[in-house]
Amino acid sequence: MDCVLIGPSDVSSLWRFGSVKKINYLKFVKEYASFLFRHFSNVIVTPDDGVCADVAQAFSNLTKKKPIAFYPDKDFFYGTQHVEKNYSKYDLKPIEGDWYKLNADLTKKSLCVICLGFSPGALIELSYIKYHQKYGSLHDSSLSNIHLFIDSRCIESKLPSVFKEQIKNMYYFSSFSCLEKLLTKKKAFSL
Repeated sequence: MDCVLIGPSDVSSLWRFGSVKKINYLKFVKEYASFLFRHFSNVIVTPDDGVCADVAQAFSNLTKKKPIAFYPDKDFFYGTQHVEKNYSKYDLKPIEGDWYKLNADLTKKSLCVICLGFSPGALIELSYIKYHQKYGSLHDSSLSNIHLFIDSRCIESKLPSVFKEQIKNMYYFSSFSCLEKLLTKKKAFSL
C-alpha cells in the first residue's frame, strides 16, 4: 500500500511551530523514511519542496525507486515553473487538472494520509478528506475509509473540534511507536 504525505513546503515551520528541533531535522527525516519503508510500498506527494519532499527522497534512497508525485499538468494560471526542477526525482503522474484539482484529489490517492505539519496548502488537502469520505464514497465506497494521521511533533496545536467532528478516522500521534500502534489497529485499510 502507498501512503500520501502532506505538510508544509517551509521546513522551518517544524521547529518554529512544532517540537522538531532544527538540529535534529535530518535525523527526523531519515527516521521517517525508515519507518515508512517498513510499512508502505511507496509514498505519494506533490513535487514541491519541503518536509514531505525530504522524507520522500530519503524513502527513495532506501527503496531505490522514485516516490510518486502528482502534478497539475493543466494549470495555466499559477503554473508549475516553481516545481519543475523537482520532476526528475519522482515517478511523475498528471492529476488531469490544475492546482485546485491537485489540492482536492491528493488525499484520495491512498487510504492512509500522514500529515507532517500544517500550512495553508496542507489544510486544504486534509480538508478535502471530508468530501472524499462523505460524497466521494457514494461513487467509490473505499473513500469512506481514508485515515488521517497527524504528527503532533510537527504542529503548534490540534485542529479545531469541527474537523474531528466532520472527518472520520482522524488521529494524532507523537512518536513512531504510537503511529505503528494506530496503523496496526486500523487494519481496515489493509497494511
